[in-house]
Amino acid sequence: MAKIDPVTMQHSEDILKCREWTGNFISDPSALPISFVLDEKVISGIPEDWQPTSSRRRIDANISETVFEGDDVRTGLKIQVEFIEYHDYPVVEWVAMFTNNGHEKTPVIHDVLAMDGTFNGSLPVLHYSNGDFNSVEDYMPYEVSLNLGSTYKFSPNGGRPCEGVFPYYRVEFEGCGLSIAIGWPGQWAADFMGLEDGIRIRAGQEKTNLRLMPSECIRTPRITILSWAGNTSRAVNLWRRWYLDHILPRPDGQPLKPLLACYGTDDGAECTATTEENQIRYMEKAKRHGIHFDVWWIDAGWYDCYNEKHERDWYLTGTWEPDPKRFPNGLKIVSECASRNGADLLLWFEPERVYPGTQIDVEYPQWLLKIEGTDNSLLDLGNPECRKWITDHVCRLIRDNGVKIYRQDYNIRPLEYWRQNEAEDRQGINENLYIQGYLQFWDELLMRNPGLWIDSCSSGGRRNDLETMRRSVPLHYTDYGYGENPAKLAFHSTLFEWLPYFKEFTLTWDIGEKQRFDNQVDSYSYHCGMAPMLFATMDIRRDDYDYALAQRMIEIWRRASELILYGDYYTHTQFYRSIQKWVVWQFDRPEIGYGLLQGIRLPESLEDAITIYPEGICRDKIYFFENVETDEKKDIPGHTLIKYGFMFSLPKRSGAIWFYKRK
Repeated sequence: MAKIDPVTMQHSEDILKCREWTGNFISDPSALPISFVLDEKVISGIPEDWQPTSSRRRIDANISETVFEGDDVRTGLKIQVEFIEYHDYPVVEWVAMFTNNGHEKTPVIHDVLAMDGTFNGSLPVLHYSNGDFNSVEDYMPYEVSLNLGSTYKFSPNGGRPCEGVFPYYRVEFEGCGLSIAIGWPGQWAADFMGLEDGIRIRAGQEKTNLRLMPSECIRTPRITILSWAGNTSRAVNLWRRWYLDHILPRPDGQPLKPLLACYGTDDGAECTATTEENQIRYMEKAKRHGIHFDVWWIDAGWYDCYNEKHERDWYLTGTWEPDPKRFPNGLKIVSECASRNGADLLLWFEPERVYPGTQIDVEYPQWLLKIEGTDNSLLDLGNPECRKWITDHVCRLIRDNGVKIYRQDYNIRPLEYWRQNEAEDRQGINENLYIQGYLQFWDELLMRNPGLWIDSCSSGGRRNDLETMRRSVPLHYTDYGYGENPAKLAFHSTLFEWLPYFKEFTLTWDIGEKQRFDNQVDSYSYHCGMAPMLFATMDIRRDDYDYALAQRMIEIWRRASELILYGDYYTHTQFYRSIQKWVVWQFDRPEIGYGLLQGIRLPESLEDAITIYPEGICRDKIYFFENVETDEKKDIPGHTLIKYGFMFSLPKRSGAIWFYKRK
């Protein structure tokens, strides 16, 4: 185990492992871990006969960038690899670009790999998850031994990067390991192969078999590697800290804080019944009941979405203007009301899916990718003219309507739209240009709207790769089981390890029980909803909620959520989704000696109590524990916690949070 100062979080041994595994990448262009086939010749790194050059610059105090370039005189193909080193964490990452600088199309380029490298170590074990696919099985963790000759292959379903797989991996060797992320918001593929003294990893866009036209450029996925010395808890918390410091969006230059979200609507699917009048009325009513929300959430259905029967159907996307019948003044009055109440307006969009008869379909059919068998078209963000129009259009909507949080959904599988609309010698080009356009679209939204931040949604959590996460947060991480608490607590245990900012509902129903969105919210509901964003799911039209309880539990959440977001994370129970179990985890801030333990006894747990052993405890210190929900307080010596642990004793279907402070 690496020797870590719990206050300064020094990680010299982790840095040494990083240099051992990746140091040669930076010193030799031919050793860069990329590969491809050009005109049927396999090429690794940037060969010497491409006359490679490099330039290095310091981006800031903690990040350096080295750019490698090489040119193939014969074909006009240029390679550029941007290689990033972090000096405050044991992290490196890179992305490669291929540009045709010639006057003719290139020979066929295929099997482009952003990652093709080996890493030495003993007894390798691969840890991975299955991502989101709207199932109780979402985010299930797995581990397999990478024995000599064994190979494990992964790719998503349908072109969304987290559908059925999760592009975040951990390879554990004896006493050390690698955490790896594949940043590609499309159809990637990866395989992990066991070697005699380590592993080989290959990853890239799943299918590339194409010629580049003059001046045309494609890029690879971005590969991120974090090295660590010690156990998997060390790996988890190094990743969390690096993510919070370098990936989590910073609107107006400030890191995101925990936020309380509320909404209100009348009868109708999604937000098809929202109006200017009822949104203002519901916001003011929530405030009168003491619910001091930070985000007012308007989801799908605020736009002109009338079907042939003149009924509103949120699924009819492609006309992006507020419905003039319900919002005659646009949404500006609504966002101004939110602002007066100390909140920001979140607004849902889905620009990539276009339905027949909508504005984009009628006025710009040349921008749509179509396939047989479906009414939906895919807006081709790889078309520069299209991307410019949708960027200008959405920016105007953001500005004119006072939108502070742009929520983008993606209820379409794009893969066949890309592949069925390209020639035999252009396989992969539509996807690649589309991904570049999508990322540029979001970059421009953020650049042109200071203070804006983005919520990434894709039928739940199906597009949450790291390249997307650099620009957004995954608030709605699945469409499954909003109140099915054993399942969603299991989902949390995976998300806390990789994507520390997400949203949870205050809804409760047990496995097998009919889903209800009008149930009375109790303290158990709040305990199961403890996440950096809390969505207070209550029908604001009603007056029979226990609003006093809501106020009290929201205050507990506000205190806990800072630790849940910024603390080191330790799970003290296994990954379960059974109503017969307990869930216990810990969030610890060693720099300030402050943390929390949360225990949840699920509805049919047979054990009246559970004892766990907190992490990060100093033997010679005293710890002050406080349960603010029950007003219990106690001092416990560190050596007692280490020897005897901490016991939760709770009734079925209840939870407790114990805050602690090192004296």
